[in-house]
Amino acid sequence: MSNPPELAHIDIESRLVQSALSDHYAQIIFIPQKIAEMAQIHYTQKRVSLKHEGVRCSVVGLAAEVHVCRQLANETGGVYNVILDDSHFKDLLYQQVDPPPAAVCLESSLIKMGFPHQMIVEGTEEPLTMCMCHVDSSEEGSKLTTGGYYCPQCYSKYCELPVECRSCGLTLVSAPHLARSYHHLFPAASYREMEFDNQSLNCFACQKVFLETDKQIYSCSNCEQYFCLDCDIFVHDILHTCPGCATNPTTFQMFQS
Repeated sequence: MSNPPELAHIDIESRLVQSALSDHYAQIIFIPQKIAEMAQIHYTQKRVSLKHEGVRCSVVGLAAEVHVCRQLANETGGVYNVILDDSHFKDLLYQQVDPPPAAVCLESSLIKMGFPHQMIVEGTEEPLTMCMCHVDSSEEGSKLTTGGYYCPQCYSKYCELPVECRSCGLTLVSAPHLARSYHHLFPAASYREMEFDNQSLNCFACQKVFLETDKQIYSCSNCEQYFCLDCDIFVHDILHTCPGCATNPTTFQMFQS
């Protein structure tokens, strides 16, 4: 958000988010472009009670560091950074794409979701149908299409996911969407770096034999298994699940509960 009048709606939007889903959080990325906007941040924060509503506010500064911006980010649990150049500005924005880990104090609640499926009849071509995403669109090319995702509750068609069904209100998602959300909210614990002193003969994940040239190895504090550097990077950047914890029934059930 870079326009001060838009901040007047933060109070209403944050209350709607908090009342609708208690296990979610609201986040605002503020990019002030003028000194007047920076001066208004402190006033707006008091007015809408961002901290009380649980709204996480991060600030990306285009000029020198400003105290009110730093105070806003610190009190709401956000991040405040000042850009160095164009590439640094892009990196700071990309850092805000991944959601932070879920807070322990958040109240859990059940959300009804549907997993759309393709309706295919063998021996017949899929007919041209209209999706609910473009039912109000005036473009000619978006009227009738083949394929799509069908709501399992009311069989309405949609061309992309995730989406909330306009007919029955069911949240439509796919399994990869849920998996990515889980990985971001509950990341794998960081491994401890230690000097190699024959603690283990090989890496638990890739079975690579540790040699004398391997000066550093990594250990999971939960399952107490040892990993090499490549597996440490792979687990935390791509897999998002510790192989040692996942293959240990006792540890896996403990973390699932």
